[in-house]
Amino acid sequence: MVKKIGIIGLGNVGEATIKMLTKYSSLIYQRSGFKIQIKAVCDKKKVKNTIAKKYSIPFEVDAFKLINDSEIDIIVELIGGIEPAKTFIIEALKKRKNVVTANKALLAQHGKQIFSLAKKVNKIVGFEASVCGAIPLIKSISDGLVCCEIREMFGILNGTTNYILTKMSKEKIDFSLALRQAQKKGFAEKNPSLDIDGIDTLHKLSILSYLCFGVWPPLDKVYTEGISKVSLLDILYAQELNYCIKLLAIAKKDGNFLDLRVHPTLISMDHPLSEVSSVYNAVFLETHPAGKLLFYGLGAGGEPTSSSIISDIVNIALQKQKIPQQEEDLKLKSINKIKARYYVRFMAYDRPGVLAQISKILALFKISIASVTQKERNKGRLVPIVMLTHEAYEANIRKAINKIDTLSVIKSPSQVLRIENL
Repeated sequence: MVKKIGIIGLGNVGEATIKMLTKYSSLIYQRSGFKIQIKAVCDKKKVKNTIAKKYSIPFEVDAFKLINDSEIDIIVELIGGIEPAKTFIIEALKKRKNVVTANKALLAQHGKQIFSLAKKVNKIVGFEASVCGAIPLIKSISDGLVCCEIREMFGILNGTTNYILTKMSKEKIDFSLALRQAQKKGFAEKNPSLDIDGIDTLHKLSILSYLCFGVWPPLDKVYTEGISKVSLLDILYAQELNYCIKLLAIAKKDGNFLDLRVHPTLISMDHPLSEVSSVYNAVFLETHPAGKLLFYGLGAGGEPTSSSIISDIVNIALQKQKIPQQEEDLKLKSINKIKARYYVRFMAYDRPGVLAQISKILALFKISIASVTQKERNKGRLVPIVMLTHEAYEANIRKAINKIDTLSVIKSPSQVLRIENL
């Protein structure tokens, strides 16, 4: 049996998808019983016609030529961004075509509308490649864990930030130098804000929230903090305490509430997530009855991502894809209401009584100190004081730190990082 597809977008991922579909056509047929034929490809840049010619595939600059082609069964959207990608996907679904997309930003912002329409017209949206590139995460959760309750999810979902934090940790360099190295190697964009500010991770967390809990969260309601304020000092002090710092996407179900957030986090060096280095991604799930599960692999790149796209195409051909049901009862938990342990670094003048002043304010807000270290003495000058707290409410931590930062003996702002006991 033959399934005909149309590919919109011939960037790195689009070209790699054509290459892999051509190279492994026999293997795909052997394993699935389907032949995948690329009926036509499209890109607004006419120069991309050279790619189509290389594989003897018809080329178009007008995406609607593919969308309106009655012979095409599946539209593969690989242009990225919100528009015109959203319009192309909506119109393809209205034309009763299945869709495959790697567009995490689009799904994070408009996934509820897209999946509602897909359900209405009884078509499928494959989105494996939108999170964690080559890792078969979405299929594993939707199929392999179909009988499991997912209670917690912790993800390293952005290769750029993980590369930067790995560089800082292993080479003892500061953030700005690690970022420049990431840009030089092509792991970070010239304008890296989507990555280092945590927005890319937020988009992927939104998709996983829908997949794991049936909730499309309003993006502006999910607490998101990037890595640009993480200093080499914090990484070194964390290591001394047997922790490493990772940018984590966190999702926890707590009764009728869903705790979703993105921020730099201290995790124990004994946990497998601490070993995830460079541009690799990983997702750690706490489930019942399957228990604890770790998914690991490359999170980006043309060829690795193409494997997920082709998997979606084949699963649609086999009618194996399902649309997760939406859960209306879960409410998002405010960041102020979470309870966690905290790493706090104060820059304080080395004078008598400083620790007593800090401790008094922390006690006022019911924050208990687990450990405290004054890293070096420098009488009359600034020195770092590193504290770990016992569990406390975020709201109380914020109030306490704001008050401490007004003290004349403290140079603000103080550094606060959350600790997850995985």
